[in-house]
Amino acid sequence: MRDDASRARLQEMGFELYLPRGVRSAAVAGRTVAAASRARVVLIARSENALLAQVARALAFARIDAPIASDASRIGDAAGLVVFGAPLAREVGAAVPAERQASIGWVGAADPAEIAGNVAAKRALWSELKRLARGLERP
Repeated sequence: MRDDASRARLQEMGFELYLPRGVRSAAVAGRTVAAASRARVVLIARSENALLAQVARALAFARIDAPIASDASRIGDAAGLVVFGAPLAREVGAAVPAERQASIGWVGAADPAEIAGNVAAKRALWSELKRLARGLERP
């Protein structure tokens, strides 16, 4: 029998799992507790595109919620930020209070259009996302 983390990961990938009745109720209860304790990273970009959807999907696989915003107004209690584009990063940095900046994980990336055709930019983005996700795993 698989553990709750394995079942949740398979369901996120789109696999339908059939469980005995006794196990199903325990799995649903465990999933609601796990969903409530997920970290949140806000993706900030001027416009949505396929790259942002891929980043959000990758973070969801790491059990991190990743809503997409166009400015700093939806940051709230996010544990991290991924900002696409240097001008937007400056705007967000000016909008976030200094004490909040020290307590939040930041990733500054190039514009999504620039990342699409640049292998080095893609590699840098994914390695920074990996660093951010590992930092959020630690209590």
